[in-house]
Amino acid sequence: MKELSRTKRIRYLLILVILITIPCYCLGLVILRVNQNKPEEITPTVTLTPTRTATITLTPYTTSTMTQSPTVTQTGTQPPTATPTLTATVTATPTTTLTSTNTPTPTATLAPPTATNTVTPTLTDTP
Repeated sequence: MKELSRTKRIRYLLILVILITIPCYCLGLVILRVNQNKPEEITPTVTLTPTRTATITLTPYTTSTMTQSPTVTQTGTQPPTATPTLTATVTATPTTTLTSTNTPTPTATLAPPTATNTVTPTLTDTP
């Protein structure tokens, strides 16, 4: 084998590298062409939005109600995330209960004495 000069060896080595990488470039172009035919898909993402609704009534209690309503947002990049928020519901309900019962109770009553006619037997001698 002949001795190659340093510049010729580098030239052959670079040409060999270019020839080896050509199939990789061709494969990349094929993948790009195949991917162009598909439209970009939009992925719906469900996001929970906490909503606070205050209810005022004319009764002697007040109620605060926490409501969560889902909102659909269409994005192509973010994964679905949910951030729950814990909120206490305060309900003050004053109640009064009046119970009346009728219980008969015996009472002592004094009756005035009444006059009665009673015959008193008398002793008599018999002959």
